[in-house]
Amino acid sequence: MVLPEVSLQLIIYLKFGSQCCHKMNFKIYFLFIIFLLVVLPFVGSAQISAGGTPIQILKEKSASLNTDLVIMPAVDNLKMRKLYSQTETNKLKPLRFAYPFSVSLSPKNSGKWYSDGEYNVWQLRIRSTGAYSLNIIFKQFHLPENAKLFLISETTGEVKGAYTANNNSESHTLAIEPVEGDEITVQYEEPVQVSFPGELLISQVAHDFIGVSSSGTHRPLGISGSCNVNVNCDAANGTEEIRDAVCRIIIEGIEICTGSMVNNTALDGTPYVITANHCINSETKAQASVFLFNYESPYCGSIDGDVSRSLSGSSLKASFDSLDFALVRLNSKPPFNYRTYLLGWNRNNIAPLNTICIHHPLGDIKKYSYDKDASVTANFTASYRPSGFWNIRHWEVGVTEQGSSGGPLFNQDKLLVGTLTGGSATCSVPTNDYFEKFALAWNYRKETDKQLKAWLDPLNSNVTKLNGMYSNSGSSFCIPKTNFKDADVYATPKIVSGTLIKGYWSGSNSAGFTNFSEQYKFSKSCEVNGISLGIANVKTKTTYNDSFLEVEVYSGTDKPETLLYSEQYNVKYLYPDAMNYLKFTSPVKTSGNFFVGFSVSSLHSGDTLVVYMADRKSDVTNSYFVKNSSGWLKYNSQNLSGNGSALLTELVACNVEYPLDVTLPENVSETQFYPNPLYGNALLNVQTADAIECPEDVAVFDLLGKKLDVPVSVSDVNRLRLNFAGKKPGIYFVHVEAGGKSFVGKIAYMP
Repeated sequence: MVLPEVSLQLIIYLKFGSQCCHKMNFKIYFLFIIFLLVVLPFVGSAQISAGGTPIQILKEKSASLNTDLVIMPAVDNLKMRKLYSQTETNKLKPLRFAYPFSVSLSPKNSGKWYSDGEYNVWQLRIRSTGAYSLNIIFKQFHLPENAKLFLISETTGEVKGAYTANNNSESHTLAIEPVEGDEITVQYEEPVQVSFPGELLISQVAHDFIGVSSSGTHRPLGISGSCNVNVNCDAANGTEEIRDAVCRIIIEGIEICTGSMVNNTALDGTPYVITANHCINSETKAQASVFLFNYESPYCGSIDGDVSRSLSGSSLKASFDSLDFALVRLNSKPPFNYRTYLLGWNRNNIAPLNTICIHHPLGDIKKYSYDKDASVTANFTASYRPSGFWNIRHWEVGVTEQGSSGGPLFNQDKLLVGTLTGGSATCSVPTNDYFEKFALAWNYRKETDKQLKAWLDPLNSNVTKLNGMYSNSGSSFCIPKTNFKDADVYATPKIVSGTLIKGYWSGSNSAGFTNFSEQYKFSKSCEVNGISLGIANVKTKTTYNDSFLEVEVYSGTDKPETLLYSEQYNVKYLYPDAMNYLKFTSPVKTSGNFFVGFSVSSLHSGDTLVVYMADRKSDVTNSYFVKNSSGWLKYNSQNLSGNGSALLTELVACNVEYPLDVTLPENVSETQFYPNPLYGNALLNVQTADAIECPEDVAVFDLLGKKLDVPVSVSDVNRLRLNFAGKKPGIYFVHVEAGGKSFVGKIAYMP
């Protein structure tokens, strides 16, 4: 049986109540099991690129070199920036970054076909002179199996894709994130033998006049105000969970807002995202949105974030203009390495005592804002419901800016109480921002497409608040880990010998250093699923099609010793001056101390690759190791100044521990089922706040509603243990009664 990739911690209060011992109404209970099946987690393939390398096309030289080129009309970047800058007092806060061109480009009317005998290849070049990046939207996207689509930057060689049949959707719409530069190549590769020809129709090309791509220093408005604080600074400690719910949204290729994933009372992991109505107010916009997760610096310093963990497409479930909220459901559930969190919420119309907002100002990496004072009920403008907003009168830390629209507002318990509509706050005057009230969005309107209740309370529990939870648990529960500190400044120290500069301490050099590794320490075992490298510089010679970086994982106590894993990555696809996430093909199991780094031995002569490291002037703390012909050496034993250092890396470590903080709706007796998922011969613990009634009547059912014989032992009046040994892997439902109420735990068992 294939288990859904969802959070499997679920407690449900059965409203038909407790029956006396030995008289359980199993007919009613079986019908309830069927209900559970209806609300079982949504499972779908992730709308992300599959990777791979485009087929190299050798073009014949001819006089008509531009037969496959489409050129967009001219766009004045400066004029566009001035046009969409906002100066009014109460302003909405989306970020308009691109100018759209409506087009109708397909393999039938543009581009050029090639063939290599196995694949027919369609190429189309699109140019919009002066664009910082280009993005496109397919109105028709439906591919057969084994067909691939790539987008290639003619400026940098950046490759997006492959997009495959896994990206097919009911809407046939596919929006693709920006590709740097003012010219891109669209390349579609279709096997000669297919079940049907692919359907491709580009309906929009968008010219980026600001610069929201992930590399380069050209981002004139892409870096937010200096008063903003990165979400991984020490000042934001305690917000790690809610941080992981927030995403950047590109809507219809032209506008940026902020959104966040939100929990529902079924606790079934449904991938709902809440944002502002003025960002997404139609099904068309929902379908043509791209959601970017984990776009942040791994520590307090500002380095551009990784942009590979995105999803394309959603469906609009509810929105209302007068309260300025929108709820969408992603077309696919974020993969576990996105480590997404589903926000808890509070729908009481009670002013929060202090507030936090996490958001993407000016489309920048994730930022943190804080107001130490209570919010007040307020009006926004005459176009919106009176008294429908929380007014932040003064931010003590950070502000919001264009691009922050839809960003979540948290109360003192870190529960969602609103989303950003607009305001006048700036770094110079950090006052008066307005957030719609979650409490009113709940069911102010009775239509299901204009309220949150119908979607976030599918059990009709009428609870007033709900805690959050990670969308994955157990072996797929992941955390980020870096050794960089708040005070660290990233740098690229050079190796100096006399008057000669022989390259870099963390990359290409002629001094004989070939391998570089960062030490990590975990008190428990974990699985490393990938690593982000803070690439400072990358250059490759055009003589070679490919040039590779080799990522390595070592075991060891005081230095790297035994190579556990290595994998090669094409450096041509790495972004300079940014974090680059490199996902491992196979997870690497580690225990205690281990080391993760890279080798430059596979680079070609003349290639350059450098990773940032910490410049610690007075701190001798060292977790960084380098290797030459003598073996592995501590960096601070080689550095003439004797300073310590760390390599700018961030692990995605999974299966570190099983989180046992079961999320419970308010007003339900506290009941926990753990560990969940359940592995091997481990016993399932059931703990309740009230005394368990009739322990002998605890019942276990499989997905078909069949009652199973599972041994139960009584530990205490409110604690049981169940032994699933010998059972098949799958989803099971455990029924228990305590305090006059009935509860069901949904458990995943894997022998």
